[in-house]
This record gives sequence, structure tokens and C-alpha cells, in this order.
Amino acid sequence: MQFRAALVYAVLLLVVAAGAYGVIATAEAPEVTVDESEADYQLEAGDQPTIGNQTYNVSELSEGTGTIEFVNDSAVLEAEWEDEGTVELQEGEEYTVLINQPGEGDEAGGNETGGNETAGNETEGDGEGGEAAGDGGNETQEGAEGNETDGGNETDGAQPQSFTLVGDYDEEQYETVERDDGLYVVVEDGENPELVPVTEFEEIDGRTLEVGDGVEFYEGEEMEAQVEGNVTEISGDAVTVEYRGEESTTYDLEDGEVVAVGDQEFGVYFPSADQVYLTEDVESFEQDHEAVEEFHDRISGLWWVVVLSVLTVVVLLGLAFMPVRG
Repeated sequence: MQFRAALVYAVLLLVVAAGAYGVIATAEAPEVTVDESEADYQLEAGDQPTIGNQTYNVSELSEGTGTIEFVNDSAVLEAEWEDEGTVELQEGEEYTVLINQPGEGDEAGGNETGGNETAGNETEGDGEGGEAAGDGGNETQEGAEGNETDGGNETDGAQPQSFTLVGDYDEEQYETVERDDGLYVVVEDGENPELVPVTEFEEIDGRTLEVGDGVEFYEGEEMEAQVEGNVTEISGDAVTVEYRGEESTTYDLEDGEVVAVGDQEFGVYFPSADQVYLTEDVESFEQDHEAVEEFHDRISGLWWVVVLSVLTVVVLLGLAFMPVRG
């Protein structure tokens, strides 16, 4: 009796497992697709579609992936020149960037007016009564001390106001001295050498620039052409120059995914390796995604039915063959 009952249950479970496996084997998985009629853009490599108000270039398509890029020819870019770094102003000619740090000369500490003390205003008269020295009289020494500004005008947090671009020169031929306010060339003038600012020394090309000044230079790794920029910021360790140049923005395309191109979202579908469809109907595209996920969830559940049914059959048959007492 025990064996026959186990056998009946085993057959029923095997039927369930076979049915589940049959569904798995015959079910057709839905796909995320875009019909040609539904595609807002049908693109191939080299195409230049206009999306929104911008023109893009399809640079590459290959086996379900690709790239589309937008090139802005007049983007506002920034270049940062570090202090004591180099920049190429002319083709093949590098200049050293020297930021002129605010030195003691920029501080107003020399405005101390302690010298305004008028202690000498004591008016010694003919007699003691004429001497107006009582309690300081006309002495304004204490009051004058209040006029001392003790460096109150000091600009400890002052930022550099300028920087100097210095061309290449023979360091063995010219002796230079670098100070906070710039680079100087030592000029021998008899017994007393003279320090001449490099910008005033004819044998060395040097120029001083401030915020708002324009400068032409070569920018980028390839250094193909000069750009014209404007100095926008000078800090203690770097100079920021703003210019207009070319900026490229790349968007990756992947089959079955949603991609944002500019301000718009598109569903991506590759009907072939060398063609891609873009659709603005993202809602329907995502519904197809949900259908695919639901299908895979159901198939996963059916596999669990198959596995559990087979395991249960094995357990039942094992128990059926166990010896019975009595």
C-alpha cells in the first residue's frame, strides 16, 4: 500500500514537472522592438540627424552598441595655468607663468600716523600760568596715538593682481632675481648692479597681464591652432583664462535601453548591426521592457516547479522503499 501510494504521487508530480517544462520549451519570449514605422529616427554610421535645435553625428555602430556625438564649436572653455608652469603662446615658443604675489609694498602698514603726535605744542609761557601743561594741556599725544593705524590697512588676504609671461632665455647669460612682485634681471652698471623688471628688459620677451586682458595661446594636446582668451581670475597659485573652443559631448547607444540625447529621451533598438532606430515613445518602449521582465519571472517560477517536483519524487520513492516494521 505504501509503495503504491508513493508511486501515484510520483506520477502526478512527474506530470506537473513535464507540463511546466513543456511550457518553458514552447514559450516565446517577448522582445523590446521598434517598428520602422514607429521609429522617429532611422540612423546609420555617418548620419547627421537634427535633434531639437542641435545637429549630431552618428560616429559608430556595431553589434547592438554605438555612439552619437554633438560638437559645440563655440563652447566657453577654461584653461588653468599654474604658477611657474609653461604655456605656448607662439608655435614652438613656450613662456613661463610667474604670478606676481602681493608683497610688502602692497600693504598700507606705512600709513601709521604716529608721527602726528603734537607733544611739541606745549606753550611754555612767561610764567607757570602761561604754561598750558596741566593734564597734558594742548598735548595731544594720547589722542594722536589713536591715529596710529598700526598697519590696519594691511591686506594680509590680498590676492595677486597680475602675472608675468616670460619667454625662454639663456640663464647663463642673464642673471635674474625672482621677487614677490615679479622677475628682475641683474644689469651690471659699474660697481652697483641694477635690477631691471623683465618686462622692461629688451633682450628677454616678458609681458605682464591682469584680469580682463586678452592673450593668444595654443590649447589642447594637439596644439593645432591658436585661440584667443581673456584672463578671468588670478589666484596665488594659478591663472584662469577663458576662451571659446570646440567641445564634444558623446552619448552611448545600447540596444533595448533608454538614452537621453540632449534634453530628449529615446528608446534604442538595433534592427541590424549597422542600423539603429530611435523612438520618442519611451512609455511604450518601457512597457515592452516590463513584458520581458514578467516573462522571465514566470519562466523562473516554472523552473522552480520542475526542480521541486523532481526532488519530491525522489524523496517519495526513497521513503516508499524503506522497510516497514511488522
